[in-house]
Amino acid sequence: MDKTWDAIIIGGGHNGLACAAYLAKAGADVLVLEQEAKEGGASVTSETWPGYQVSSAAYVASLMPQQVVDELDLVKHGYKVRVLDPDYWVPYPDGSSLTLWNDPVRTAESIRKLCPGDAERFIEFDRYFQRVANLMRDLLFLIPPNLSLGEIPGALRVAAKLRHWSKKDIAEVVRLFTVSGADFLDEWFEDERVKGALGTQTILGAWCGPMSPGSAYVLLHHWIGQVDGMEGAWGWVSGGMGAVSDAISASAQARGATLRLGAPVRRVVIEGERARGVELEDGEIILAHRVISSAHPITTYLDLIGEENLDEEVIQNVKRYKTRSGTVKVNIGMRELPRPTAWKGDIPGDPHSGIFAISPSLEYLERAWDDAKYGRASREPYLEGVFPTAFEPELAPDGRHIGLFYTQFGPYELSEGSWDQERGAYGDRIVQIMEDYCPGFKDSVEHIEVMAPVDLEERFGLIGGNIMQGEMTVNQMFSFRPIPDYGDYRSPVEGFYLCGSGTHPGGGVSGIPARNCSQVVLKDKRRARFRFWKK
Repeated sequence: MDKTWDAIIIGGGHNGLACAAYLAKAGADVLVLEQEAKEGGASVTSETWPGYQVSSAAYVASLMPQQVVDELDLVKHGYKVRVLDPDYWVPYPDGSSLTLWNDPVRTAESIRKLCPGDAERFIEFDRYFQRVANLMRDLLFLIPPNLSLGEIPGALRVAAKLRHWSKKDIAEVVRLFTVSGADFLDEWFEDERVKGALGTQTILGAWCGPMSPGSAYVLLHHWIGQVDGMEGAWGWVSGGMGAVSDAISASAQARGATLRLGAPVRRVVIEGERARGVELEDGEIILAHRVISSAHPITTYLDLIGEENLDEEVIQNVKRYKTRSGTVKVNIGMRELPRPTAWKGDIPGDPHSGIFAISPSLEYLERAWDDAKYGRASREPYLEGVFPTAFEPELAPDGRHIGLFYTQFGPYELSEGSWDQERGAYGDRIVQIMEDYCPGFKDSVEHIEVMAPVDLEERFGLIGGNIMQGEMTVNQMFSFRPIPDYGDYRSPVEGFYLCGSGTHPGGGVSGIPARNCSQVVLKDKRRARFRFWKK
């Protein structure tokens, strides 16, 4: 007789693996099916060129709470993270620079060189954001209620969790979901260079510019993160982002979960309006009491479940789910670390031990967005870079270095031409921007890989190239992520769930959607046993 698993998880990305680890920890018999030859999804470390260990897509850690790290014993399984400090190092065309440290007092002193008034305001700004970020952390581990269904218990849970929120707190959080990042930063600061440096996080992973309504929340979303207990920090994981997936995978398997690689799923097997298992591409049927997808919501609903198993309203809601992107990841192999004109210290130094960002002003970011919204790759893209070989030299051959550049904007669909024609030109622009600020950079480049949104979609299943598995807008958050009526990790098909970044609380390498989904699955399992006993 064929085995029936307690749960099958489709996709061995970090959320799929984390969900397996939580379920296995609770005693469930879990099978993870991953189509690639290596688990990890977009959190992978690949030998892109001989001897170079490159974090191909995801490249820094920030949003994974210490709670998840501790509950899954990730440190025991090899997870080691280093806080990037400074947070950001930003050079300007006039030869000046700004350093954003993890210490707000130290950051204020850096700002003071540019604008004394802004230095004083930054301390208050930091306190403000710490408070608002703490408020938003209250929502991370909540199961969103399906409000349109009148789910009273869920709404009461939310109300209980937020009982310490004042009316002012609620109003401020709502305001951040609607105001632009530029307007918000204008309320606090005067100097364009300061606003440019802080404005980088208003657009990360978003299909918008800093002057777009709602971009203030994008800034807040990244402020929620923490690394090694340090709130709002960014971190480098030893071994690259693939080491995150490896640690979670080891945690899941140590608890009894089974991982099967090279096993692409064709469809979910549905009988009597309930998920009964999956069918692989080779026709093999694997049975399970519950099926969970960490894949993109559009892929999950329209391909794995199939429109024939969904009602028209659900289909319509899925098709209107927005998953646009302007993210272009550029990975570079170099002979030496860049030497910025604005940096007079040792190499490596502050520009290499944190995140290096080219963002001279909010206007610069908005002009980059202007190009993209009309279908053009930005002539002067925003870029930020991390140089992991500055503190982990073994990731590259002796004497060589890696630069991981997250850039925006390059639209998925170009108004003229294709990415086959644009990739090289875009990569050249990134190299030239670095050359402008770091003379000699161009001659140092030996290898370059440009991954446009179309490549992120094809390689990692990120539809539209959106690294968050869907845009982080107010109409696609909390109870409405991914679609109304199904924001609680369940789906219209009984016994079928979603656990990826396309669910609450959204994108980033956090493991939170997986943890929340596992709690829902286990709750439903307990309810099913109770109903059976009552009968």
